Amino acid sequence: MASGVAVAVVVVILAGPSAFAKGPSQGVITGPGLARPITLREPGSTTIGPDLANVVMQSGFFVGTFGGTLHLHGNLAHRPAGSLGPRFIITYTMTVEGRPSSDIVQYVFPYAEPHPITYMPPNQAYWGSNKTVGAWYAAHIGFRRTLVALGLPATPLSGAQSPAVGSDPGSPLGTVPGGSLAMPLWIAAALVVVMLAAFLTKRRHTRRSVHA
Repeated sequence: MASGVAVAVVVVILAGPSAFAKGPSQGVITGPGLARPITLREPGSTTIGPDLANVVMQSGFFVGTFGGTLHLHGNLAHRPAGSLGPRFIITYTMTVEGRPSSDIVQYVFPYAEPHPITYMPPNQAYWGSNKTVGAWYAAHIGFRRTLVALGLPATPLSGAQSPAVGSDPGSPLGTVPGGSLAMPLWIAAALVVVMLAAFLTKRRHTRRSVHA
């Protein structure tokens, strides 16, 4: 398994910048309590950067967009019962060479208990004829800490709730398709690269802090 991961990393890295372009080139968070939208990637940056990488890695983005099963935490067949708390929206700009950029959205409920919940609506068009598979996803509790570090309130604002079921395209009850397929190899490889990039960037920042 370790050798397979290493090969995947090398293949994607050797593919050059175009390989990294097969995914979100930007992400913007909006929602209650934010004075302004949170931009996840520095404008003009030549790399995905740690903020966008962490959000993509932790939010179930790959599962909701491309389908398959990601065993970092858990796919959900249905919307969880009960209140999920305030809803935030991440708008991803999808970029790939030779095709126009397009936006897809992911709904995020960071204060849901016992862990954050995300929802990628299906049938969102990107890269021409491609469409999101769609998925409800139970993220790790660390995803909440990531979002708070990016600027979300540490606790939900008083009275802020997600829209009622039925009035929100991110809230329908029902089964999300595509949850049982294996994740394509290039997507898994891209995920590994995202994780590696975020880890190396974090380690560099830590070293700078130690030697400062």
